[in-house]
Amino acid sequence: MTEVPDPTPAPDEVVVEVDACGLCGSDVHTLQNGHAADGQILGHEFSGRIAGVGRDVTGWREGQPVAASPLGSCGKCRICARGLAFRCEAAPNIGITRQGAYAQYVAVPARQLAALPPELPVETGSHAEPFSVALQAVKLSQVGPGDPVLVYGVGPIGLYAIMGLRLAGAGPIVAAGRSAGRRAAAAAVGADVVLDTREKPVAQYVAEAGVKFAAVLECSAAPGAFAEAMAVTEPGGTVVEVALTPEEVPVPLFGMLSEGLHLVGSCAFSDETYRTAVDHLANGRAPVEKLVSERVSLDDTPDALVRLRTPATLVRIISRPWN
Repeated sequence: MTEVPDPTPAPDEVVVEVDACGLCGSDVHTLQNGHAADGQILGHEFSGRIAGVGRDVTGWREGQPVAASPLGSCGKCRICARGLAFRCEAAPNIGITRQGAYAQYVAVPARQLAALPPELPVETGSHAEPFSVALQAVKLSQVGPGDPVLVYGVGPIGLYAIMGLRLAGAGPIVAAGRSAGRRAAAAAVGADVVLDTREKPVAQYVAEAGVKFAAVLECSAAPGAFAEAMAVTEPGGTVVEVALTPEEVPVPLFGMLSEGLHLVGSCAFSDETYRTAVDHLANGRAPVEKLVSERVSLDDTPDALVRLRTPATLVRIISRPWN
């Protein structure tokens, strides 16, 4: 913890007084592996109220509740046109390559804001970023009503994915993981079947049930999870690799070709997906409050990031800078 000057908005920016910022697993790993730059303020899953408006900004006012996408975008290059703003080289990303929201105030380009209805708890907007990651993966899975789906890994992104799949009408939804607390959360937010992979591997479940999956969302990064995902996907189905894993695995090309499988990587989200996530939250369509295990002060945020290295029953921790 340290004191730094309050940010001031550039002409096209606002300053947001942070109400809530979710503690993300990517931040946990960044700190654990020593990859954070000296002086970098992390935190990219946030919402709050506008505290200052840049001179060129219109349509926004001080005191207005907002969620904010951390992803910058020039909006003009081929990468942005493909909906991959996080790969745009012209625009920095909040909490990643520019100062983030484990703080009382954060500067945000106005184009990255999404308005929250005044009756919605402002904290709810802090779920928009991880929910968007999950909704992007669900979109890429191409599932529809009645499609059986496996969510491999029940960390926060896997849990948000279960909510997204439920909204898409998919089912049955099978969730597989090890953490007892997070498996309980998976059942609470919409999984039809929850597997403890130490007691019943996914392959065993598929053999006993006699059915494969139209899509598998691999959100665990567990060794061997990708290979198992490919093996339990039905002909014409899709494997979506969501977890940021360093594992290098062989791809069974014969099986992929002969079964007509689709393989796609999903990282971050498009602006459109972020707006969809905020709309779902604003209209109460996703039970995101069931994921919150703790709320901590800014002073207690560093310790909470360490505790999340071994989460046990913890699912999601929210930093509340003004608590």
